[in-house]
Amino acid sequence: MTRVRTLRRWAPWVLLALAAAALAAVLAGGSSGEPMGADNPGRDGGQALARVLASRGVDVQEVPGTTALPDRVGPGTTVLVTHTSYLGPESGEDLLRRVRDADRLVVLVPGAEQDPGTALGLDVTTTTPTGARLLGACPDPRVRDGDEVTVWDVQLDAADAPEEVTACFPPSPGFNAGGARAGALLTVAADGDRPETVLVGFPSALSNDAVDEGAHAALGLRLLGGSDRLLWVVPQPGDAGTAAPQGLWDVLPPSMTPAVIVLAAAALVLALWRGRRLGPVVVEPLPAVVHAAQTTRSRGRLYREARDRQHALAALQAGARHRLAARTGLPVGADPDSLVRAVAAATGRPAPEVRRLLTDPTAADDTALVTTARELRSLEEGPSR
Repeated sequence: MTRVRTLRRWAPWVLLALAAAALAAVLAGGSSGEPMGADNPGRDGGQALARVLASRGVDVQEVPGTTALPDRVGPGTTVLVTHTSYLGPESGEDLLRRVRDADRLVVLVPGAEQDPGTALGLDVTTTTPTGARLLGACPDPRVRDGDEVTVWDVQLDAADAPEEVTACFPPSPGFNAGGARAGALLTVAADGDRPETVLVGFPSALSNDAVDEGAHAALGLRLLGGSDRLLWVVPQPGDAGTAAPQGLWDVLPPSMTPAVIVLAAAALVLALWRGRRLGPVVVEPLPAVVHAAQTTRSRGRLYREARDRQHALAALQAGARHRLAARTGLPVGADPDSLVRAVAAATGRPAPEVRRLLTDPTAADDTALVTTARELRSLEEGPSR
């Protein structure tokens, strides 16, 4: 009996430790929070664009740093670099060596303080933007007539570059007519040492916060969706050529190690002592266990018997809105107009059709209810082909 009591006394603490370890593992594997990171659902993240690309058949792979790229990236691959903050001449040369055989290299330039020219060996300068809206105005096939960028971060100028450069989205109409090569999008033709290189001065337009505005989503898909595979590179401090970031034990003096261990053990003992004073955990059995599937079926029967098609359809629409908001990078409580625009841009469906499916709870009969439910499921499964 003594052994059983001991097990009962310590079991809650063991379970608590396991739960804490599981929580730490989940938090460690979550979003990186990096600006324009493919797994970042925040306003400055790129999750919405990454998910739309994946839904269209592109194999999107996030790479933590340029040094984590394969030694040779072959054809059929586009490489995206989200910024050049940690890239210098040496690390830039290493990047170009790795991606030389790729289809193209796309580099986002989020500010005038970035120096993509030095990192990539290009005669390109950056300046702070002066205009509010930009029009494509260039022969690049990825830019269509009427394409407009409403949010941009930097103007790129390649007037003195010896390479063949195409400049799009100039600061004003006719700006490049006299031979200038400036704009928010520069495409440098491929040569023997580098693939086609695209410098993008409007990464904010491709973020979750603005990708549903203007032609932003379409531009993002055309720039990044031209290959079967997309390597989404988020540069890290180690890419700058310095030593990899050190952990706590690497920087802690050896003489301090025993003190840290003693302090950690003391904290654990204190936690156990304080916890025991609260007494054992009281377990109270529930009156009954009702499975979620059983609850859902029962609610459906009630709706059917009451012929309450409106509430049934409203419940289906609420669930669809919740899931689609998460998939498009919007907050769960996003207003319907924003959600309709984001879903329409992601799926290619007309906005009025998306609005009807997500917000109109009218169902004339059971057949109409079933039809709308199937259309909602189709909307969630992916863009129309």
